[in-house]
Amino acid sequence: MLSLVCGLCTFDAAAQGNKDEMVRQRIIEQRIEIISEALDEGEELDYTTLLDDLNHFYDVKINLNNTDPLELNALNLLTEFQINALLDHIETYGPLQKIWELQSVNLWDLPTIYNVLPFVKTNSISELSGVKLKKVLSEGSHDLFLRYQRVLETQEGYAPLPQGSTASRYLGDQSRLYARYRFTYARNISVGFTAEKDPGEELFTGSQKQGFDFYSAHFFYQDKTFVRKALLGDFQAQFGQGLTLWSGLAFGKSAAVMGVKRTAQGIRPYTSVDENRFLRGGAITVGVKDLEVTAFYSQKDIDANLVSSSDTIAEGANPVISSFQQSGFHRTENELFDKDAIRENYFGANVSYKTRSLSLGLTGVASRFDADVNRNLALYNQFEFNSNENQVVGVDYSVGLKNVNLFGETSMSANGGWATLNGALISLHPKATFAMIQRHFTRDFQNLIANSFAESSRPANESGFYMATSFKFNRRWVLSAYADYFQFNWLRFATDAPSNGRDYLMQLNYKPSRKSEFYIRYRSRIKDRNSSFIEESISVPAANHQENFRVNASFLVHPNIKLKSRVEMVHFRPEQGPKEKGYVLYQDIVFKKIGSPLSLSARMALFETDSYNARLYAYESDVLYAFSIPAYFSKGVRYYAVAKYKIKRGIDLWVRYARWYFADRSTVGSALDEISAPHRSEIKVQLRLRF
Repeated sequence: MLSLVCGLCTFDAAAQGNKDEMVRQRIIEQRIEIISEALDEGEELDYTTLLDDLNHFYDVKINLNNTDPLELNALNLLTEFQINALLDHIETYGPLQKIWELQSVNLWDLPTIYNVLPFVKTNSISELSGVKLKKVLSEGSHDLFLRYQRVLETQEGYAPLPQGSTASRYLGDQSRLYARYRFTYARNISVGFTAEKDPGEELFTGSQKQGFDFYSAHFFYQDKTFVRKALLGDFQAQFGQGLTLWSGLAFGKSAAVMGVKRTAQGIRPYTSVDENRFLRGGAITVGVKDLEVTAFYSQKDIDANLVSSSDTIAEGANPVISSFQQSGFHRTENELFDKDAIRENYFGANVSYKTRSLSLGLTGVASRFDADVNRNLALYNQFEFNSNENQVVGVDYSVGLKNVNLFGETSMSANGGWATLNGALISLHPKATFAMIQRHFTRDFQNLIANSFAESSRPANESGFYMATSFKFNRRWVLSAYADYFQFNWLRFATDAPSNGRDYLMQLNYKPSRKSEFYIRYRSRIKDRNSSFIEESISVPAANHQENFRVNASFLVHPNIKLKSRVEMVHFRPEQGPKEKGYVLYQDIVFKKIGSPLSLSARMALFETDSYNARLYAYESDVLYAFSIPAYFSKGVRYYAVAKYKIKRGIDLWVRYARWYFADRSTVGSALDEISAPHRSEIKVQLRLRF
């Protein structure tokens, strides 16, 4: 026990005092890899908000003696029961004097403690609220990122046009440019802007004479006063369980089987580069004791597929659109035609009452588009939003009853469609926890700004029941598993009848020491889709069964060198037709030496799949605030290397090179992105200035 305490104290001193960026990057990458698996495979979301939180808590650590559940949940490292156990411990025994006292907190084991140590502290509770300008200016920190990225091979969209050809080409060059500045003071003030140019978009010329294609900015203030939060510019808003209002990143099913309850952060700055899915305007949260009221208004131009514009129809009439455009690309004349095609307006409010054991909320959101939405309706999508305005109202709750936490939300849209989600987290033993979620979304529930726990990308036309458990045999062995049963009571895209499905996952972790960790995983998914093997005049849905098998191992073979190996196989079985198989095998090596200005990480991967249905995904290391979770399919080799060099205090340089080589094809990509070679290479360079 004495050696354990000494070890924790030593680690604590290092975590509190050592600001080396290499330590930070290692910890954050581990969290991103785990959490990224909670998203649908291949889903194009970025983790800027999550990285912001973890980086910020690394610098401005959470004071465990002066915190609340909302702040601790933002770490995405603790369960509901661990948070409650910590707060109960402090309430019973008084403030923590030393960090190693966490060993005596119920449900806090060594892996949990080691995970949170870099982000927390145990100062006295005498910290003052209130923000003074002089202190803000003298103690605030500035962060500036500059990034350059491009594919090295020439893609079809950038190649010279043959004489006399009328084919289209991208208007700009192949580079992706990114700039971000942010000023922060503790957790009270955040001011920043972001600018991005995608490959193929022009810069300071042609259609982009104003410079970058996308700009974002915000000013954010929060404190423990009557005005709890105030925000101008671009922001996110999250309430309840995501049925009524949730913009930004959210997690679903993953090997972290207990992490299914949403913890809404209210309003917060937007710092990402998704050009459509955010709010722009102003928001404020005021509160007295346990009661808070939030109000917001957002207005911005968004991309949409125009059928006709106000220039081509009767004077004073609205433009007509067939769908909303989410790609954010403005590289060709056609894409520019859809840019900022219509104006989107959102306004709403939330009233919430929160105590340690009870949370109640009421949220209302109204939306209006300065266009007439006229979708190309088919039988399967006839209940989707097809108007220019909508209203959604929802109520949410969370109740803590000793070892049980009940939570949920029910929401209704203006057309009478409704959705409800209810769940329970149960801790019957320090080693065993359980989770359950019941959900039912009617086929006509309409909400474009919802993001809840669901099998589909949006909460509509779905019913399901999710069960999960996590069991710790001892400090070394942990078993996690879930089962999710769902059905769709109406037609879906490529599924011409009501259908159902099942999703199972089981993972066994073995951690014999802090230097090594292993896990094996099995996942099975069964879902109906139209069969391409049955020759009928009417499409008949058939069950498609996908199985994934994974073995993962990581070793700290030297204080400065870590190895990580993975083998993953997939079997995709249509009900009719041959089985399709695939595998990926990779080896990672990471070099990080405390005190050295240089850190390196690299991967070599071999892969082969019978089809795109048998594709596999794997998280990759990248430069800070960039993300890479590519799909491995076809047959070939993938390798990359990332180097980070600390030029001097406050100045860091990243360089990343990645390359695909395919053994079974002569070209890569399609249409304007096609490369007339069996390989695709990419370079990325990033400079960070911190002062």
